[in-house]
Amino acid sequence: MKTTLKLIITISIILISFSSLTFMSSAASVYQYFEQGNSLLESGKFEEAIQSYNKGIELDPNVPVLYFNKGIALYSMEKYSEAIECYNRTIELSPNFKDAYLNKSICLLFTNKLEEALEASNKFIELSPNEPNGYTVKGSIFVMMKKYEDALNVSEKVIAMNPNNKNILSVAYSNKGYALAWLKKPEEAIEACKKSLELFSNSIDARIAMSLAYSFLGNYEEAINWCDETIEINPNMIEAYINKSNFLVNLGRYKEAIDYCNKASELNVAQNPAHESLILTNKSVALLFENYYEESLEAVEKAIELDPKNALAYADKAYVLNMLDRYEEALVFSDKAIEIDPTLGAAYGAKGSSLFYLDRLDESIEASKKAIELNPEDINFCIQAYTNIGSSLSKKGMFEEALTNLNKAIELPLKNPKLLSVTYSNKAFALIELERFEEAIENANKAIEADPDNVMGFANKSAALLKLSKYTEALECCEEAIKLNIADYNIYNNKGLAFEGQGKLDKALEAFNKSLELNPDYENALDNIQRVSIKLTIKRVIIIFVIFGLITAITIAAVILIILRKRKARVQSTNPPMPEPFLNYDELNQK
Repeated sequence: MKTTLKLIITISIILISFSSLTFMSSAASVYQYFEQGNSLLESGKFEEAIQSYNKGIELDPNVPVLYFNKGIALYSMEKYSEAIECYNRTIELSPNFKDAYLNKSICLLFTNKLEEALEASNKFIELSPNEPNGYTVKGSIFVMMKKYEDALNVSEKVIAMNPNNKNILSVAYSNKGYALAWLKKPEEAIEACKKSLELFSNSIDARIAMSLAYSFLGNYEEAINWCDETIEINPNMIEAYINKSNFLVNLGRYKEAIDYCNKASELNVAQNPAHESLILTNKSVALLFENYYEESLEAVEKAIELDPKNALAYADKAYVLNMLDRYEEALVFSDKAIEIDPTLGAAYGAKGSSLFYLDRLDESIEASKKAIELNPEDINFCIQAYTNIGSSLSKKGMFEEALTNLNKAIELPLKNPKLLSVTYSNKAFALIELERFEEAIENANKAIEADPDNVMGFANKSAALLKLSKYTEALECCEEAIKLNIADYNIYNNKGLAFEGQGKLDKALEAFNKSLELNPDYENALDNIQRVSIKLTIKRVIIIFVIFGLITAITIAAVILIILRKRKARVQSTNPPMPEPFLNYDELNQK
C-alpha cells in the first residue's frame, strides 16, 4: 500500500510546484530556496531538499508550501511523524490547504493512527468532494481498519468517477481487491487485481491483494509466486515477506517461514510496531510446528508487547500454551483474542483445543464449529477445527460421528503435513474403537508418513497390531518410534503389551515400568505392571514347583534304584555253593 499511495503524494508535489506562487512570499530568495528544494526533491535528494526548505522557512516562517513540500521529503524518508508536524504547520497557516490534509492522512495511516487518518481524509473530501484522491486514500484506510464493506463501497465510488489518472484508478481497484479477498470473494478479488495491474503494471498493492486472494482459495503456491513478484519489484516490501512467511507455514515449510520472518526483520526499512508484531506472530507459529515451544512462546509474547491489539498473536499464544499443557491459561488468551476480534476463527480454534484437553467436550465442539463458520476459507484452521470436533466426539464414544468430521478435515485441499498427521492418527483411534483394525493401521501409516514425529501415529498403529495379535509387528512399530527418539509412555506401554503377548514377561515388565516412569499418572501402565507381576510370580512359582517335582522325582528314582541294587546284592550272597563233582569208584581205587 505504501508504494502505491506514494503516487498520490507525487501528484501533490507537481500540483503544489506549479501553484506555489499563490502561497509564496514576495521575497525572491525564499522563492529560490523553494524551487531549489523542489528540484532536489524530484531528484530524490531528500536531505538536501529539506535543507533548502529550512533556509526558506528561516527567511519567512509563514509560507505554507515550504512546510508542505518539506513534509513530502520527510515522508519519502519514511519519517512520518516529522512529516505530520509539517502538514500540521501547513494547515495552521492555511486551513483550507486541502492537499496537506490528504498527505497527512497517508502519513497517519503508515503510523497506524487510523482514526486520525480517516478524519484527515474526510477533511480533504469536504474541501474537494469531486477529487478521487481523497476517496482512494479513504479506501486504503478502511482496508487497514478491516472495514472491508466500507472499503469496497468507497473504491466503487472512485471507479464510478472514472478518473483520468490511471494510477489513482489502479489504487481503487487494488483496494477493491483487498476488500473482496477479506470478504471471502477471492475470485472477484482476483479480477479486481487484474484490472489494477492493467492500469499500473508495477502495482505492489494489487500483487499483495492477489496473493491474499489465492491464499483464501487454498492455492498457497500461487500466493507465494505473487509475493515473490512483489519482492522482485521492491525488495524492501515488508508486507510481502510477512505474507510469504504465513503461506509457507500453511504449506508446512516451517524452516523457510522462519527464514523469511528473519529477512523481514532485517529489512532496511522503518518498521512500525504492527508489522514487527505480525512478523513475530508468524515466526512463533513456525517455531510451534517445529516443536520449539519455549522459543515460540517468547516470540509471541514479544509480538503482543509490540502490538497489544494483535488478536492473532493472542490466539497463537493460546495454541502454544496448549502444547505446553497450560490449558486454563490458554483459554484466557483465546478469549482475549475473541474480545479484540470476534470474527477471528483462529481464536475459536485455539479455544476449542483448550476445552478438549480440559474434557469440556461439548464446549470444544461448539467453539470449533464457530471457527469453521467464521473462516471457512482458511483451510488449515478448518482442518484443526474438524479434527477437534472429531477428537471430542471420540472421547464421547461417538465414533461414527467422529469419523464423519475427521473425513471432512481430510477432504479439504492442500494439507499442512503436521495438521494432517494429527487428523489421520485421530481417525486411526476411532477405527480401533470400531474394531476396524486394518483400516486403523492404514490411517496410522498415513499419519506417520505425514509426520514421522507423530507419537500417536505410532501408538495407534501398534495398538491396532496388538488387537490383531501381531505382536512382532507391534514391537517393531514401537522400536521404530523409539529409534526416532520418541520417548512416550504410550509407546512403551504398547511395547510391554507386545512382549507380554510373546510371553516375554520380564521384558514386558521393564517396558511398563518405563511407561510409568515417563507418566507417573498413567493408570494403564500401573494396571499392566500389577497384572504382569502376578503372571510372573505365578510363572516363577510353577517353575519352582516343576523344579521341586523334578528334584523329588529324581530323588525318589535314585532311592528306588539304590534299594533295587542292594536287594540284588543280598540275593546273590545267600545262594548255596555249587556242589563239588562226585568221584567215581575207579578214580577212588586209583588213589
